[in-house]
Amino acid sequence: AVSAFVALGLVLAGCGSSGTAPTGPALMAPQCPVHRISSKLTVGACRSPDRLWRLRFRQGTANGRLFLTRGSQGRAVEMYHSSNACCSDIAWARPHLLVFLDYPLVESLDPSTRTVTLLGSLSGLVLSPTGRWVAGTGSAGPEDPIATTVYVLGVGTRRCLVVPGKASAVAGFTRDGTAVVVDQSSHPGKPRLRQFSLSSLRADC
Repeated sequence: AVSAFVALGLVLAGCGSSGTAPTGPALMAPQCPVHRISSKLTVGACRSPDRLWRLRFRQGTANGRLFLTRGSQGRAVEMYHSSNACCSDIAWARPHLLVFLDYPLVESLDPSTRTVTLLGSLSGLVLSPTGRWVAGTGSAGPEDPIATTVYVLGVGTRRCLVVPGKASAVAGFTRDGTAVVVDQSSHPGKPRLRQFSLSSLRADC
């Protein structure tokens, strides 16, 4: 389920337009690379866009941790710790704001204030090139347990939009971040991409 945001998702998923053909390539903000060292350890590291912050990620069998260092000579500080499936799909939304998936929770972290904000609940996330939106699949309710509905969550605002119809994955966003592109194909290897303007989506989820 998509957190408390989704009360009417099941109804909304079946209505609305069927989208349009993509007007260009589906794009997304780059995610921090991660490396699987062993079956018990996954690590990763990347810098913020302004290179002020350095993120180190460490995931063991029992927990996941995010460490951040300010500047080149700073001390690494643990700013997030979880015993869930943390963390994946880590990306910088802007120089001082990180988004990530602590499955199934989508969260943001401001390292300057060490503030963690819950954005919603998805099976995975794609960050728009502008850093303003994240999109991913989720369940439309208890009668639809499989994550085939695409939701778009505002990073800096408490907004949740629902894409009509079913989709197997989020392909990305348009370059200006005003539309989301989803794959509505039911056959692996044969994508059926459709584009939806964010301004056309219902915000009642």
